[in-house]
Amino acid sequence: MDESSAGPGAVRLVHDDDRERYEALEGAEVVGVLYYGDETPAAGAGVASTTVRDLRSTVVAPERSGRGVGTALVRFALEDARDRGLRVRATCWFARGILERPEHADLREDPAEDEGRATR
Repeated sequence: MDESSAGPGAVRLVHDDDRERYEALEGAEVVGVLYYGDETPAAGAGVASTTVRDLRSTVVAPERSGRGVGTALVRFALEDARDRGLRVRATCWFARGILERPEHADLREDPAEDEGRATR
């Protein structure tokens, strides 16, 4: 399991690879979860395929809502994907909002979409 912590009073972020999810923990209590699934597209004409991590659903305990837990989970997941050399798609609306920020353009499944977005 990969872990990160932002200091005293902060939630601890954990990657549970076996369950395909990232968790935000406060002590031993899970206060947020980001579920994902990995997909490896078929390689085309001599081109290697890259695994795409689909960020599917972000859930935060109601009493922790609005305190940055969901954002921390998504950022942690994006850093992990970058470290692993993965591309990312977000079917979760919350995660998609963060993935669409310019600083994450290198992670997106289809960077060509960014070019179309810039010319609109």
